[in-house]
Amino acid sequence: QTRMHQTNLVQLLRHLVKNTEDTGHLWSDEMRQFLCQANQERKYRIENKNIFTDQELAFYADEFDRLITSGSVENESCKPKWAKKKERSLLRRLAKYKLNHLLFLHDFTISFDNNLSERDLRKCKTRQKMAGGFRVKEGAEMYCNILSFIETCKRCSRSAFSSILSVLRGEPVLC
Repeated sequence: QTRMHQTNLVQLLRHLVKNTEDTGHLWSDEMRQFLCQANQERKYRIENKNIFTDQELAFYADEFDRLITSGSVENESCKPKWAKKKERSLLRRLAKYKLNHLLFLHDFTISFDNNLSERDLRKCKTRQKMAGGFRVKEGAEMYCNILSFIETCKRCSRSAFSSILSVLRGEPVLC
């Protein structure tokens, strides 16, 4: 029994694209398209306040299984060895965490992706990769604190500039 938790399906889509590029196999591209179409159907259902029936959920689960089986068949003739090994690992993960990958269809409070978190982290990673990046830990911590403050202001619909001015004046900033 695997533990149920939200899966970042955007990351999974990246792995599927990479697999298609490395092996040229069709199953991974079909799986990517399947997940994207399921997400589009889910968005439509959310807008219309209409959940999936048990039969529809069973269809999605069966299609997911069919694509994994198709991938296993294609994997048998995969060359080179490193791509075959990576693809087999991906197929095992897909099968093992099937319920986690399809959880977004059962529970509409679970998002398909975590793009907001990834966008927030991307700024730090980009800064880290720049020449000179973070020379000392304190500089990285300061950068993250300032960035966190600005992002919090944005999410609270407050002006980041006026909030920073308030902090510099010693005034409290409430969300």
